[in-house]
Amino acid sequence: MRSTLILLSFAILFVAFIDGAVKPVHSDKDVVPHEEQMLDVDTIFRALGVPYCMRKCIDPFINSTTSLWNMKNVVNQARKVCSQHAQAITCLKKEQFCDHLKIFSKASSSVEYMCATKHVLFERMESCLNPIVDDVMSTCDKECYSRSNLTAFAQDSNIKFAATVGGNAFIVADHLGDLCTSLQCTLPCVTKRLNNKCALSGWLSLDMLMQPFDAVSVMVEQLSPPLKDLIIKKIDKRCHFAINPNQLNRIRNGDFNAFNK
Repeated sequence: MRSTLILLSFAILFVAFIDGAVKPVHSDKDVVPHEEQMLDVDTIFRALGVPYCMRKCIDPFINSTTSLWNMKNVVNQARKVCSQHAQAITCLKKEQFCDHLKIFSKASSSVEYMCATKHVLFERMESCLNPIVDDVMSTCDKECYSRSNLTAFAQDSNIKFAATVGGNAFIVADHLGDLCTSLQCTLPCVTKRLNNKCALSGWLSLDMLMQPFDAVSVMVEQLSPPLKDLIIKKIDKRCHFAINPNQLNRIRNGDFNAFNK
């Protein structure tokens, strides 16, 4: 059970990293963008076995992050994202037995870090970031295929099968490799390009984006050796950096060669 929760957290963080719009479990059609703009997060979440009680809390937050998926007006939408994230956390606290290990909180900790811990620094950089962030994200997406790989992941027949059987975190873990390749490209791309446009903003963004990986690596380190070995075997080698504290620390400090040790 514990190993499945680790894999669940590990997979959810990829959705949190590159969010898209999700068809809600409720009937509010007004928050859903046009079909051609949507990522099938619903299939991903069902493949992960995310329970209904969690979905009803987090779907409004996922829908609020469509600016990240569309890469338009990202900076100006940050406050809305922060508000919806806080509401999702509050909702989950009321559902006492839904997410008692705080998987969603850990997987979306980048948002919490930006909204609660680093918001003053981001506000100081807002005037510089606002004109350039959308272009930086779009350029890095074209170089790193983040959105196309995530879309392909959601459309994979194995992921769709996992979704139909109530979720299978191990199947999901077997198909994370291309997403990890995109991350290995995206993190240095965003960091370097933002630093070039707005001094230190790239390092601040990298620090923020590393938060969920740190959380997952801590969870893995706390496992018994047999379970830890199982996680390492099940996750694609391209993703091993995400559960290795030493590699994560080097990446956080700008050593992007650490992705491959």
